[in-house]
Amino acid sequence: MAIKNQITVVSVLLILLQTVNSFSTPHVRRILPAGLDKCTLPDSDSFRIRPSGIATSHHRRYDFTTKDLSPSSSSSSLQVMTTGRISGRSRVATKSRDATSTSLDRSLQAIYIMLASLTSSITQSIRKYWWCFPMVLAMVPPYCAIVKGTYASMPDWWSVVNMDHIAASDNANWIIAPFLGSNIAYLMSGLYLMNRFRFFQRSKSGGLEFRPTRFSMLGVWVSVAGLISTIFHSVQALGSYGLAKNLCFLDHAVAGSAILYFFDTCGLPSKMASLIGALAMVTLVISTPGYAWFHSSWHYLSAATATRWALDGHIRLSRSLPSGNW
Repeated sequence: MAIKNQITVVSVLLILLQTVNSFSTPHVRRILPAGLDKCTLPDSDSFRIRPSGIATSHHRRYDFTTKDLSPSSSSSSLQVMTTGRISGRSRVATKSRDATSTSLDRSLQAIYIMLASLTSSITQSIRKYWWCFPMVLAMVPPYCAIVKGTYASMPDWWSVVNMDHIAASDNANWIIAPFLGSNIAYLMSGLYLMNRFRFFQRSKSGGLEFRPTRFSMLGVWVSVAGLISTIFHSVQALGSYGLAKNLCFLDHAVAGSAILYFFDTCGLPSKMASLIGALAMVTLVISTPGYAWFHSSWHYLSAATATRWALDGHIRLSRSLPSGNW
């Protein structure tokens, strides 16, 4: 019995020594019985080791014999993990740049569409309302008052006539009254054209309806030009000369837009309208002597020119276009 106990003690010491040696070596290989170096593990939690030669298709194969725990292996694993993290961050950064680029492209596309739409709208407006360009003259007096602090003034060769000497004369009433009263020609012409082209008419309920068409607006333009002319010449004859110079720009703006509207609606004037218009221009150019009488003649003749121009243009277009297209 004593011999058996000694053998057992020696065996235990050998096993402990072998275990210590196995942990002290840099490369560790697990000691498995022969034929069990490669084994399979079942998919279930409770498993048992089987020889690799009799493994079935539903078991996973594991190799326990070649696991390397050396420092170089650990360094390689760390490098792979670091590379993977860097690669993941790179993919995230790339996706972020792509998203930013896509957002920028959409913003630029939206801006381009907006500018294209705005350009198209401006182009269409210019083609349709080009006759309004003289209205820019009405912005000159505010510009001079705000920026320069002075009254606006026409060029010397087209300056506003100062009527202070006429207002101070003994027969001022006999000159200024007919001068201002001549603007009634525009009102008469405007009302005639509005009635001729039915700008307003009675409704079934007895009320007054307005029908602003291209031809009915001719009378409106003549009436508005007459109103502005009356205000301008009233200030010129009875008020401040500096204010009259400002109002002269507004008078030219409305009159110029009205003339271009006639061109856009009626086309070129007829021979009769051109003849009356040429005579009217002569009376407009003459400023002295007898400015009040010549300019009063301009009011009558220019109103007659507008009336003849509108009627002739309507007759010409009504022959070439179906009713209701003008």
